[in-house]
Amino acid sequence: MKKKAIPLPNKEPCHYKNVALIACSTQFDPTQVPQVVSVLESHGYHVNCHYLQQNISDFGYVDTDQARAHNLIKALLDSTIDVLWFYRGGGGALNLLPYLHRYKQQLLAIPAKVIVGFSDVTAIHSFLNNELGWRSIHGVNANNHLDMGTTNQQPLPDISEIMNSGISYNNVLPLNALAHQATAMNGTLVGGNHTLVAATFGTQYQPEFTGKVVLLEDIGVTFRQLDRYLQQLLFLNDFNVEAIIFGQYYSIDPTDQERMMYKAVLQRFADQCNKPVYYFPFFGHGKYNQPFILGDTIKLQCNQDISELANIEYVTLCQKPH
Repeated sequence: MKKKAIPLPNKEPCHYKNVALIACSTQFDPTQVPQVVSVLESHGYHVNCHYLQQNISDFGYVDTDQARAHNLIKALLDSTIDVLWFYRGGGGALNLLPYLHRYKQQLLAIPAKVIVGFSDVTAIHSFLNNELGWRSIHGVNANNHLDMGTTNQQPLPDISEIMNSGISYNNVLPLNALAHQATAMNGTLVGGNHTLVAATFGTQYQPEFTGKVVLLEDIGVTFRQLDRYLQQLLFLNDFNVEAIIFGQYYSIDPTDQERMMYKAVLQRFADQCNKPVYYFPFFGHGKYNQPFILGDTIKLQCNQDISELANIEYVTLCQKPH
């Protein structure tokens, strides 16, 4: 049985204020780090940059695979840290999975800590959620805070509020009949960036999807490439999910035609899928990246109050603390 890293009800809630910045993927601009630290500190976080290291590799990663993995493992084992906030995405995190698996037993023996990030960080989320039973936050990377108010209009997440009080969104759109017919849907939330999730299909690192609700988003994928990705989901032998929630796939500043085209591709998939499919284009590589708690229970509840006519076509998505 996997270890559950959920605080017991009689314990004091964690405040998640001790944050370490870390980079495990593509190289970053070190001159911008002080500004990112300043933003986080202005919101009450105590920021540690000890693990934000880089010795740029031939592939443009922050270091070699082994060095990045060992840096990440040391940070995960560091008892003084509550939260690991990934500085940026890019590429390379998938390469770290073999190293993380070698340290699985050591990591299972320590209290869980929270990681925050998205995009390439999906590979790290997958290991923590599926192998360790830890919860984590799918949300903006630390360097996204440099663009707050412009290309990033998502308020800086309050980690303590999210982990201790949960999240709720009431404008999730059902895409197929199964989603419309399900008055309530429950499962454990996993997933993230579609490219990273798909990269594990058919490998030893593919997670068990039974009982899971899968979150998927991506960027830089044409609508034809997205159609191919979705055909792959339909062709999979073992994808027994409870439901799928799609986020944003179009560009940061899309035209109406672009938004409609990507939604049409998702709708075509939903019509062929034998699982409930939902659409919530307010997470992913866009101006808004609403946070989710991966590795935790999610509930999708139909709005059956006919007095709220404006919301009756939507469902409410919530994750509540245990």
